[in-house]
Amino acid sequence: MQWRTGLRRTLHTGDYSSVHVPIYVSLLLMALYIGLGAMLFTLIEQDWEPLIGFYFCFITLSTIGFGDYVPGTSLHTSSQGKMVLCALYLLVGLALLAMCFDLMQEEVRRKFRALGAKIGLFEHQ
Repeated sequence: MQWRTGLRRTLHTGDYSSVHVPIYVSLLLMALYIGLGAMLFTLIEQDWEPLIGFYFCFITLSTIGFGDYVPGTSLHTSSQGKMVLCALYLLVGLALLAMCFDLMQEEVRRKFRALGAKIGLFEHQ
């Protein structure tokens, strides 16, 4: 129950410059978004299995983009709607992942500053 009070204090603070989001929340949000995309693309593409959908979402959102799986390239279905859906998923996903990485980076910085102050490398702020 201690994590609930910490999360409640984090989410209901009036000072937005001191909002701290735990790293596990960011990782969970990223995993859920990639999983949601994997289910979405598995439903849209008849030839794709859930593992292929997950692989596509992870590789594409991490901006590696091998190009071995592309939604909307099957010959027996319309591809314009799939391309628009894919573009919207990627647009929101890239923004979400950038935000999560920024939040995790700030949390790691905050923890290292606290550790440095605790062992005496610099004064408390």
